[in-house]
Amino acid sequence: MKRASEALVGLSVVVAIALVVAGTVWLSQARFGGNDFTREVRVRSIGGLLTGDPVLLRGVRIGRVDAITLSRSDWVTVTLRLNGSTVLPARPVALFLSTTLFGDWGVQIISRDNLPDDPEIRRTIAEATLPGSSLLPGATLPDVGQLTAEAGRIAGDIAVISERVSSAFDSTSSARLKNAFTDLARLSSVLRTIAQGQESTLARIGGNLDTGTTMLARSAQSIARTASRVDSATSRDQLQRILGHTDTVTADLTDVSENLRALARSAAGQQQAFERIVARTDSVMARIQSGQGTLGRLSRDTTLYSETLETVRALHALLADIQKNPRRYFQFSVF
Repeated sequence: MKRASEALVGLSVVVAIALVVAGTVWLSQARFGGNDFTREVRVRSIGGLLTGDPVLLRGVRIGRVDAITLSRSDWVTVTLRLNGSTVLPARPVALFLSTTLFGDWGVQIISRDNLPDDPEIRRTIAEATLPGSSLLPGATLPDVGQLTAEAGRIAGDIAVISERVSSAFDSTSSARLKNAFTDLARLSSVLRTIAQGQESTLARIGGNLDTGTTMLARSAQSIARTASRVDSATSRDQLQRILGHTDTVTADLTDVSENLRALARSAAGQQQAFERIVARTDSVMARIQSGQGTLGRLSRDTTLYSETLETVRALHALLADIQKNPRRYFQFSVF
C-alpha cells in the first residue's frame, strides 16, 4: 500500500513536470525538427510589440517575434522567426500594428507595392530602407489608444468651435445680419436707379455709334473713289513717268552713296592725324594738370586769381568815381 502511494506520487510529479515542459514549449512556441528561418526588420519604434507576438502574412500566422534589440543611431532591430514553408512577397516590408483592442501587437508582412496610401508610412519605410542590405524596412502604425486620443482631441476642438460659433451668432449677430441684408436691398435699389438714369446716356452712345458707322461707310466710299482714280492714273503713261523718276532718284542715291564712301575713306586717312592731335592734347593736359608750363602754373597758383580780383575791384571803384565826378577825368570846351 505504501509502495502504491509512492508510485502514485512519483507519477503525479512526472506528469506535472511534463505539463510544465509542454506549457513552456507551447508558450515559447518552440518548434523541434523544423526548418524555420529568421529575417531581421529595421524600424524606429515598435510600439507595444513583445517577444513571441505573431507574424502575419495576409492575415495568416507564419511565425513569431524571436528577439528585439537596440541598434545604433536610434534604430531597433526585430528578429522574426518564420516557418520554413513561408514564401515572402516581392519587396517585403514589415508593419507593426495593434491586432486587438486589448493592447496585443503583431507584425504584418506585405509588399512595398501594397503600402497604405499614407505619406508618413511611405516616408518611414523609405527612411528605414538600406540599399544592398537584407534587413526588412519597417514602420509602426498608431494603435487604437492613440487613435482614440486623437479622436478625443478632434472632438474637443469641434466642441470649442461649436461654442465659439454659438457665442458669435447671438441675437446681436442676427440683428446685424438682418441690417446687412437691408443695406444690400437698398444698394440694389440705388443701383437700379442709377441704371435707369444712365439709360439716356446709353441711348446717346448708341446714336454716336450709328453716326460713327455712317462716317466709316462714307470714308470707305472715298477710299474706293481714290482707288479708282489711282487705277485711271496708272492706266495711262503716268505710271511710266513715275517709274522713270524713280530710276532717276535711284541713280542720285547711288551717287550719294559713292560720295559717302569717298568721305569715309578720307576720314580713315585722317584718322592717324586725329590720333596724333588727341595724343598731343592729352600730353598738354597732363602737363597742365601736373603744373608744368604757364597754364599749369596759372592753374595751381592762386596769386593771379587774387590779383585779378583786386584789379576788377579797382576798376569797379574807378568807374564808380568817374560816374560821380566826371569833370575830374574829362574836360570839355566848346570854344
